[in-house]
Amino acid sequence: MTEEKGAGMVNSNTQEKIGNILFSCFVVLGVYVAGAYFFDFFYDLNDDMVIKDILSGAYYGIPDGHTNQMLYPIGFLLSCIYRLLPQVSVLGAFFCLCMGFCFIMITYRMIGFFKSNKVKITTVILMTMVFTSLMIWELIYVQYSVVCGCLSAAACFWFYTTPVECEPKEFWKKNFPALLLVWLAFMIRSEMLLLTAPFIAVAGILHWAEAAKLEKDDYNGIERKKEWQHVLSKGNVLKYITFIVVLITGLGILLGMDYLAYRGQDWQEYRKFFDARTEVYDFTWYPNYEEQQKFYEENDISEMQYRLIDNYNFGLDESIDENTLRTIASYGEKSKMPGSTAHRIKITLWEMTNRLFSLEEVPYNYFVLVGYGLVIGLSVIQKEKKYVWKLILLFFMRCIPWFYVIYVQRAVTRITHPLYIAEFLILLAILVKELYDRPLWNVERYYRMAAAGVLAIIALISLPMGFGKVKAEQVRREQVLVNQNLLDDYAKSNSENFYYLDVYSTVGFIEKMFAGVDNSQKNYDLLGGWFYKSPLQKENMLKHTESTTIEEALLKDNVYFVAEKEAEISFIEDYYKTKNRKVTLELQDTVGEGENPFLIYKVTEDLNGKKTFNKKN
Repeated sequence: MTEEKGAGMVNSNTQEKIGNILFSCFVVLGVYVAGAYFFDFFYDLNDDMVIKDILSGAYYGIPDGHTNQMLYPIGFLLSCIYRLLPQVSVLGAFFCLCMGFCFIMITYRMIGFFKSNKVKITTVILMTMVFTSLMIWELIYVQYSVVCGCLSAAACFWFYTTPVECEPKEFWKKNFPALLLVWLAFMIRSEMLLLTAPFIAVAGILHWAEAAKLEKDDYNGIERKKEWQHVLSKGNVLKYITFIVVLITGLGILLGMDYLAYRGQDWQEYRKFFDARTEVYDFTWYPNYEEQQKFYEENDISEMQYRLIDNYNFGLDESIDENTLRTIASYGEKSKMPGSTAHRIKITLWEMTNRLFSLEEVPYNYFVLVGYGLVIGLSVIQKEKKYVWKLILLFFMRCIPWFYVIYVQRAVTRITHPLYIAEFLILLAILVKELYDRPLWNVERYYRMAAAGVLAIIALISLPMGFGKVKAEQVRREQVLVNQNLLDDYAKSNSENFYYLDVYSTVGFIEKMFAGVDNSQKNYDLLGGWFYKSPLQKENMLKHTESTTIEEALLKDNVYFVAEKEAEISFIEDYYKTKNRKVTLELQDTVGEGENPFLIYKVTEDLNGKKTFNKKN
């Protein structure tokens, strides 16, 4: 039983703490070194790449913190670092540090419960297996929403495993890292932080309830107080109420700083357009024109505008504005899911249940289900009813974000995976506090070994599957990069020109985080995209084309249109026809290999039977 001595609180010995920190850092560094040996790290999606381009100056020529997706305080800080280190992958390093720091905090907290180096090593091996099997995709293909979710999940684990017997001052000292993680997560992706907020609340409620029970058990007054009175005792109010107030106040300050950074009229108008665009594409979608022609005609939305919205090249038509998209979103919301509200709720609840057991969600749902099963098993062997209300509370709170994302049909992996991870970490924290924070009797010791074995088996089964998926994706991405890199080189070799890219032709664009880093300004942009209508997009267009609209810019002599060979491009000629202008697309060059290379077109206008370029000057 000597290995259990000192359990229940992180070791107070400074030298041992430093050793635990170094050990945790070494383990996480080893995971990343192994990842770098087998794979290349990538930005997962286009969104991450655009954010990187804005921050680094590759988009506008000067590093800028106005990414819109991340709150300005963190954007400003990262853009400043880019100014100091212009050829370094600052955003990639920042994302990896955030993910690594989460793993370090969890590892450090867990091994801090033990004196025995043997038990520490065993625990670290197990947790490395578990979290690598859960996170192998997210560690290699990094997405900022996932980074936010992992920071929030780590904050939950850290907070809940803090000793409940702390005095207010010690409580603040120990939980300040969790506070910083939540604030950092909020700045990276505020929407994702709000989705994980129910799990933060669960961690706080469970910890507060345990502190109240401890105080009740230790109360030596003449009249024994009820437990709820200990919840509101002076000590607990100082610890928890003030923590909540400071947490929310910090979030408010960060939002205020972001608002001030975007207070200009141009940015305000862009954000309204961005919100409307997000509503249409990410939530409500848009009705088919042929099926809902009457709706479009009644709202003065032409078939041409519908086509541009449908192929994402809405930047060609300046008249597609916030009001246009709001109108479509409002109608789309009504027609998105047939049936009554009760019917939609029924479908949502069914999918929530189905996802918990679906093979498509493995290993995330299996780790969560096993977590619930292990806590229930612990309740049986200890004959304790306290776990029942904890599990009920956790399951109820997990249903809040899950119901929302499924109801609005936004249950994509970059959202669902962090939700699973946060839920699993709270279940793991419950097990850790009950099985590792005190001397155990024999049945508990055997149960602890069995729990570790079950988690290890799931990890051993799922890790090769995850490795295989990541490896296959590496091959696919390398193939995509061939033509993408050729197009990038082509644009750089023709730096006097500017290129507008068909949006659908760029959906598969990817970028490695640390290989071939080049933050020099790009001389191309999308014909739409989520950054369209932003002040930086307008200034960039004016600087390169001396035009205020893409419609006019495409007719400049140094501006070209780029699309994949298989892309549908007739919309350009058709659009100009609606403006009583006749244009033709003349193929200028072919860039790339294989069956679907990129084609470079020049848009020329026919004036009185004579094709002319609209000169830049």
